[in-house]
Amino acid sequence: MARMSRFPVRIVCHAILRIDLVPAQVRELEATTRRRCQGSDAQLIDFCVDLGTPKRRPEDYPALSYFRAGKADALLIVCVPSDEPLPRGDLLTSRALSGFPAGWLAVPRLREVGLLPPAIGSRSVAGQRAAALRERRFPCDVIARWLDAEGYAAPNTDPGHWTRSDVLKLLREARSAQPTTLSEEPQGAQAALL
Repeated sequence: MARMSRFPVRIVCHAILRIDLVPAQVRELEATTRRRCQGSDAQLIDFCVDLGTPKRRPEDYPALSYFRAGKADALLIVCVPSDEPLPRGDLLTSRALSGFPAGWLAVPRLREVGLLPPAIGSRSVAGQRAAALRERRFPCDVIARWLDAEGYAAPNTDPGHWTRSDVLKLLREARSAQPTTLSEEPQGAQAALL
């Protein structure tokens, strides 16, 4: 049996840079990030440059707009140079980095720290979305990431995100809830009314 290729994790990089970095250094950082993503079967959606001006609202970060739209799975945050202190009073660095110059956060963690709105969506709507993705032949682990990214609340608080087994259960429920179809067309006067 041929093995199915993995669907790449969709990554947005938010680079917080010291103001005296020259454009060539920024381009090199982006190229290095892109190469590492490709080497890890990940897709770099965007490389957002931030010059370290403190921001106080999630809406002030262009990188987070990809997550609000369900177009990314993980946020990579890097501060360059790494030996400089993190920007003080900045919402992203205070909630996501915990004093370290780099961090990696998946959508459930971004929701947990308040950088994305809480997950919503009824189970039946999540089931419809999962069924639509399955019809497009996406594997269950990819559908799980997609449901997380699009903001559907995971069925269990532990682990706090959709899993492959959650998706399988959801797909079984969606199949059993589909109405049965009649094998014959209505005939006679009944057919005229339809």
